[in-house]
Amino acid sequence: MAQEVGQEHQPSTSSRAWRPHLRLQDAGRYIALGLSLLMMWGVVAWFVLVYPQRLLDDQRRELDAAAVTAATQLESVLRDAESNLRTLDLWLLTRAPDAPLRDASLAQLAETLRSSSREIVDVMVGDEQGRFYRLPTLDAQSFVQLPPAQLGALRERAHADHVLQIGEPLRLQPGAPLKLPLFMRMSAHQGELGLLLAVIDHDRLVSLLKPYARGELGALGLLRSDGLGLLRYPMLEGYIGRSMYDTVPGSRERLSGAHGSFVSRGGASDGLERRVSFRSLDDYGLKLLLAQGRDAAQIQHRQHSQLLFFASLLITLLAVVITVMLDRLQRQARDREAMLAAMSDALPLGLFRCDASGALRYANESYRRLHDIQGALQGWDWLKLVPEAQREGVRQRWQARMSQRECDSLSARVLLPDGQRRRFQIHTAPLIVGGRQDGVVGTVEDVTERELQQEAQLTLHAIFEQTPDCIAQFDARGRMVYLNPAGRLRLGLEAQAVLPEHDYRSFLPDPEKRARDFLAALPEQAMAQGHWQGRSTVLDHEGQLVPVSCTVLVHRDARQQVRMVSVLLRDVSEQVLAQQERERSEATLKAVAEEVPLMIAVLDRQQRLLFCNRAYEQQFNMQREDWIGRSVQEMLGPEEYERALPQIDAALAGQTLTLERSADFQQRRLLQVRYAPLQLDDGQIAGMVWVARDITEERAEQARLLDASQTDPLTQLLNRAGFEQRALDALERARQRQRLCCLIYMDLDRFKAVNDLHGHPVGDALLQAVAGRLRHVLRQQDLVARLGGDEFAVLLPEIPSVANAESVAAKLLQAVARPYLIDTLSLDIGVSLGFCVCAGPSADLARMVTQADAWLYEAKRAGRGRYRGGLMEG
Repeated sequence: MAQEVGQEHQPSTSSRAWRPHLRLQDAGRYIALGLSLLMMWGVVAWFVLVYPQRLLDDQRRELDAAAVTAATQLESVLRDAESNLRTLDLWLLTRAPDAPLRDASLAQLAETLRSSSREIVDVMVGDEQGRFYRLPTLDAQSFVQLPPAQLGALRERAHADHVLQIGEPLRLQPGAPLKLPLFMRMSAHQGELGLLLAVIDHDRLVSLLKPYARGELGALGLLRSDGLGLLRYPMLEGYIGRSMYDTVPGSRERLSGAHGSFVSRGGASDGLERRVSFRSLDDYGLKLLLAQGRDAAQIQHRQHSQLLFFASLLITLLAVVITVMLDRLQRQARDREAMLAAMSDALPLGLFRCDASGALRYANESYRRLHDIQGALQGWDWLKLVPEAQREGVRQRWQARMSQRECDSLSARVLLPDGQRRRFQIHTAPLIVGGRQDGVVGTVEDVTERELQQEAQLTLHAIFEQTPDCIAQFDARGRMVYLNPAGRLRLGLEAQAVLPEHDYRSFLPDPEKRARDFLAALPEQAMAQGHWQGRSTVLDHEGQLVPVSCTVLVHRDARQQVRMVSVLLRDVSEQVLAQQERERSEATLKAVAEEVPLMIAVLDRQQRLLFCNRAYEQQFNMQREDWIGRSVQEMLGPEEYERALPQIDAALAGQTLTLERSADFQQRRLLQVRYAPLQLDDGQIAGMVWVARDITEERAEQARLLDASQTDPLTQLLNRAGFEQRALDALERARQRQRLCCLIYMDLDRFKAVNDLHGHPVGDALLQAVAGRLRHVLRQQDLVARLGGDEFAVLLPEIPSVANAESVAAKLLQAVARPYLIDTLSLDIGVSLGFCVCAGPSADLARMVTQADAWLYEAKRAGRGRYRGGLMEG
């Protein structure tokens, strides 16, 4: 503290030492502003220029993935239809009944095939004249008669017997829904019967596929290899039955590959621009087209980009203006501080400051001189002027005076070290910082002699002369008799100007100069009480209005007649500008709160609504004017209020909480809600802030990504990680219910030879076909996975007995062993299986894997194409 005081009394040296630092500080402020704005505009540029391409890439990837999934669904339906036809053909070939149309076994088989395909696919038998019969038929009447043109087109496309052909959609009966026909010749005629027909329900097929055409402009289409339109959603007049290759230029080239993606301008649709992804089903000569319009995220991004650009521009302008103004204010504050420090040292009046304990922390030169203080300042130096026996009592009385937090004056006799006795007049005032008394400041005046009194008057006069405030005195007629230099500067008067030539109207704006009576122009309070303080405006020498803080003192003589009027004018332009800037900042913050997509509400400590933004108002379908000042319990309702009350109480207690909560608006949404205290500058909690963000789509995307990470991309079965995770959950349920469970390990036989001879594309198609058969055989609750290569695994979570496990193994063996038709190839492979059955209480995945793998090895050693298994040993 002594060093600080010493520095305060060397203004010239300290000013020289601080000048380079101040220049660096001024430059650093602008450098920091420039770097901040550069970073902000870099983020804006990235968001406007780079991020849209990411949105387009994400949309394309999502559309491609949806097209793959939709193609898999469509292929599954087509394979069911093909399987139904071939099953019917095999039955007719092997049974060869005399009257197929009346054969009960054939009718039962047809009903079974329909139910196995979820009533999407129906099967019929027909003759060469195009008459088709739906089984069972009682009166041998045909169910549908194909038009000659349709029948002829199908025959022309059939290059060989026993090959499946897809025809133009038709209606089996007038006014009936559309059906997609699949035509195949029988392996051997049964009397007049020689044709097989499977029809796929057009509407049900659309219902199965349309979930993949997401968005308001989502669409899907199905084309035959010759470009013929087979299916369109939404339905478009003239699309079905028309060749796109003939009507849309360039469509054949766009759709020439096995898969691809392009942007359609609506040449073959309804004129709307869409992004299209297509997948070829080469086994059936079909192409599935999936389209989406411009993603809502891109539209929203364009709006956000514009808002971000203009907000950033506004922030940049505000930051530059505020920085320049703050720099100017700081310079003025430094100059004023330096001036006040110089004034303090130059004053003949002793100035001092004490801390909260009463110890001296600052004293100007006059104070030091009065108290004969030499060297470093000590906290209780002034007590040396008091007799030693009285010092403790004086200290206590001094501390008691300071604790009163009031302005005080006292007089004291002191004995200086040179033996002279003096009377000091001491004036003190509490030093309040942030509502807390940080000490006292005061003045000490030696009033011993007239000379010192005259010196004190000169000191006061010097204060008037040096203060930046304007001080003027007028006589009872309003003529100016005194004006300090600051006032002369304000009115543009020279130091030698004759004052009586000016009166009080020199300060008044033009409309107010009409008042001729000076005393009538004074505030009523000043005339009644002798003083007045308030705000007003005055004119400067340039004719500009200047806001001022005005103090008026009315001096009266013994007869209570006005003798003199003193006026103190302090320029408050900076404070007014600062207030306007605060109001502008508050308006800016409110505008930002209104525009952000977050829901914001502010409550006071009594849980009454103080503010809510537009997003909150729209989501809760309310008018904020009707709810401001009302309790949150009334707004939320008793049930929702009880659920939110713990978080509200925690926020009002100073805690910040973030949690996720579901809410019902127009639809079920998931919100991320933040409860935070509303703290004032002094740390007091005045209420709480409620902020909510809609994270429904974000959580749905996370779930979709998790499902994709656990799925084999080729077969759409579970991969090893997904199988292990779900198998552990299934085994835990089996342990709780004490039920049997079975693990089956499968290894395809002769698969490597197919890859080596026909290539990996054929091998991949074969694996997809195997996966389809496995799904067809197993129950919905059974788990099936491709572990890698040609290895598969199946978990039967709950089975009645070991015999059931053996029956499922036999069905899997039989299903996989049937021949496969891949393109024009007929492939025969087999499979070896090993299964392990375990009781629920002892179910352990690792042990079951080891046991099932050992049984699989045993089946391979026994000659492949068979299964081995049983209860888990141990």
